Amino acid sequence: MCVVACKYIDELGWVIAKNRDRNYKPIIRIRKSFRENIERLYIWDERTKYTEGVNQFGVAIISASVTVKEDEAEGSQALKNKNDKISKKQRTFYSPDGLRIRTALFEKTSLDATRKLIELEIPGNTIVADTERCFLLEGAFVEDEYVYKVIEVPKNKIAVRTNHGIFLPWTGYSADIPEQAEKRKSSETRYTKVVKSLVKSKTLDEILDALSDTSDENPQMNPLRIDLKKNSMRTTGQIVIVPREHTLHYRTVWCETVFDLDKLNTSEEKTFFEVVSTRKLLSFKKFAS
Repeated sequence: MCVVACKYIDELGWVIAKNRDRNYKPIIRIRKSFRENIERLYIWDERTKYTEGVNQFGVAIISASVTVKEDEAEGSQALKNKNDKISKKQRTFYSPDGLRIRTALFEKTSLDATRKLIELEIPGNTIVADTERCFLLEGAFVEDEYVYKVIEVPKNKIAVRTNHGIFLPWTGYSADIPEQAEKRKSSETRYTKVVKSLVKSKTLDEILDALSDTSDENPQMNPLRIDLKKNSMRTTGQIVIVPREHTLHYRTVWCETVFDLDKLNTSEEKTFFEVVSTRKLLSFKKFAS
């Protein structure tokens, strides 16, 4: 699944980051939208239409799932719909969380975007930030009722979430369900590793390094999951967003990434995309082949 994290750095303001894990190799497009005269820059998963990113006001959103069965099946459902003999309109699959995030990215402040996500009943562990404020939202459904807890993260604290709840501890993978016990252990281990490293991080590179730990022999226990087993969860890419600079930085790990820098970074526009080098990921070539 995923890791999301945030930290305030004096020179940059809030920085939010994510490892996105999938059990399929996605095609990721870096896209811009100008609907409603608001510029939004986000990653776009071609298979599921999942998105997260930043807008012209510096509002940024990333999220990690706790609806684990639905999330793991999302890619398969999108592919199934694509192959069904039904109309193109009917078979188009849109990730509901991606749509919620795109909608919230029309807001002008992180507080308003958080309120919008609550209104839209987004499940999962979601971080919403602008330059000076950052919110952590945990949401889930109990039968048909949406429940949530949200806090504002102090500037002298960090926040990290994986695929289980802390405010809502019954959400996500459960150690009490035998087939989920190992995944819950992975979620807790990845959480602990990132917290330990992120506390000491002082730069963008160090924040990204905190999410790039591959020290465990079991790749599923690492924040950066480089796993050659078929159908295993693998880190497909890493996102770092700096709201003050309106920048989205993306490192390709196990995916195809499509973008046009000439169109994304023009002088007239208000959000900017930057590519992060994969050189530090020593096993990348083997993993990506």
